[in-house]
Amino acid sequence: MNEKKCGEMLIYPVPDPSELDMGEIENIVRHTHNTWQHDRPLWEIRKNTVQGKSAELVIERFMAENSSLRYRSYDAIRGDHFEKHAPFDGVIFDARISDVILKEAFDRIREDVNESPGDCGTIAVRTREFLEDSGVFTVEIKSSLLQDPRDYRAMGQKEKGRRSQKDYEALCAHIRNSYDYFVYPHYCRDHRGITNFYEYASYVKSSHPEFETRSTGEFLRRLMRTEWDHACDIYTRVFFDVLSDEIILPGYVTKDRFFEEPRIRKMPSPKSGNAIYYMYPIKLGAGMADMDRDARLKNWNRGSMTSELFGSKRPACPECGKPLKLVETKKGEPARHKFLYVCENCNPPSWYQMNRIHGKNMEAR
Repeated sequence: MNEKKCGEMLIYPVPDPSELDMGEIENIVRHTHNTWQHDRPLWEIRKNTVQGKSAELVIERFMAENSSLRYRSYDAIRGDHFEKHAPFDGVIFDARISDVILKEAFDRIREDVNESPGDCGTIAVRTREFLEDSGVFTVEIKSSLLQDPRDYRAMGQKEKGRRSQKDYEALCAHIRNSYDYFVYPHYCRDHRGITNFYEYASYVKSSHPEFETRSTGEFLRRLMRTEWDHACDIYTRVFFDVLSDEIILPGYVTKDRFFEEPRIRKMPSPKSGNAIYYMYPIKLGAGMADMDRDARLKNWNRGSMTSELFGSKRPACPECGKPLKLVETKKGEPARHKFLYVCENCNPPSWYQMNRIHGKNMEAR
């Protein structure tokens, strides 16, 4: 593939439609179950599916040509005749993996999906753990269209064929600094009244009796572990540059990043409606070429990764160095309710907002 580079970000031509399996795409279109955008017409579902399959093809080819890893689309291994919503987009694994392990992994995925109730395919946590331990990592690929003029303002020339390397660098810098990777929360994907992490956590605690009697710290620890257990292992996001017919690959993150300093927001796009997502800045992720060397993937350690999740690790007080305690305050109007850290060792006790202690990604609520 013809490739351009801007630092860690990669740019490829959009595949020609003739390179896609249109029969497979039509099968997906006929069986697609809308999640947050409930009224999409067939033509829009088809357009979105072509976009998603183009992104998959670019990632598959990149890995085949530049990496010791390989990408396999879920649609290439599924066994449900496209009847159930896919639980992930694909899997990534080492090219040297044994056929026996790969077959066992795919068999377990198909079995779980076929046994899933309703029309949503799911895989059990025990299956996710088997896949991770086997070096087969589930992947979710989000694709977005760059918007003109909003996303092109920093470029000197935005027209196809007239751009310089500096123009591409300006565009990639804008993407890096303005956009996030994102993942749906486990317990709720769409809610008018949820706009931040605190509101989501409060909703979960009030809606699920198993959490109601837990202390704030224990509840948040269990919540983050549940989110981590049910999430895909790798998240990436690609951007379609509609003015140059190119696809931009910023990189990826592993799932732990969303739940170490959880931030929840709605998408600014009107089409997203009331959908909510955990978000993590693209600028803090890794480049696609780094995946080969990612120690977390090469030496997957469930205990080590989950010990770093929000609620599991007690940060030190900035004043005295003793462990902080997570508490919830409900003083004043609901909009002022939040989680806080308190140091009971300080005299008087010291109080800290979430974004003071977790300044990389968290917000006050």
